[in-house]
Amino acid sequence: MSAGRGANPALMDRRRFVGLAATAGAAAMAGALLGGCAGEEEHAPEWAVPEEEAAAMAAPSPAAPEASATLVAVFSRTGHTLQVAERIHELVESDFFRIEPAAAYPEDYDEMLETAQREQDDDARPALASAVENWDDYDTVYLGHPIWWAHVPQIMKSFVEQHDLAGKTVVPFATSGGSSIAGALPDLEALCPGATFAEGLTLDGDAVDAQLDRVDAWLANANLR
Repeated sequence: MSAGRGANPALMDRRRFVGLAATAGAAAMAGALLGGCAGEEEHAPEWAVPEEEAAAMAAPSPAAPEASATLVAVFSRTGHTLQVAERIHELVESDFFRIEPAAAYPEDYDEMLETAQREQDDDARPALASAVENWDDYDTVYLGHPIWWAHVPQIMKSFVEQHDLAGKTVVPFATSGGSSIAGALPDLEALCPGATFAEGLTLDGDAVDAQLDRVDAWLANANLR
């Protein structure tokens, strides 16, 4: 075989070299691209939210403060004070509770007066028929009762001793045949250290129907509604 038709070693070496160089170049370029991608992943994009702001955005919004709860609590044997309590309940957003003794007072008026006098002389604490549920939920308590022998009925002392009024606002009201709540209020204040007492209201027990408009004015003047 002549030299003109045989393989040229020098040409083969150059071709192999070029091929190898091309392969190496492609590998280097791919490595550079991969390296560039890896480098980009190490840095947050310019539009990313800083960690502090992201945490603040993810945190739940603070809950709105709950509105203070109000209770109208009343003891009423004849229904006169109950009328006043129901009027307050109509005008003020509130819950309602009737204070009742476990043993009912006598229906006869004279017997009731004798029982009330005896309880006061003995500084008795008549048992309650029931207690207020969720008492701690209330911030303001409208507290009503008749005035007996110029004082609060002893059942009211039972109530305030079994329901802690410390830290609450007490709004007193009463019905009477002649006495004022101002004279009876010290009975409750002495048993309720830590409570704040608002201005009280007294209505004539025999003329409640004609005086209910005074409830509206009392609440408005005392900023209680």
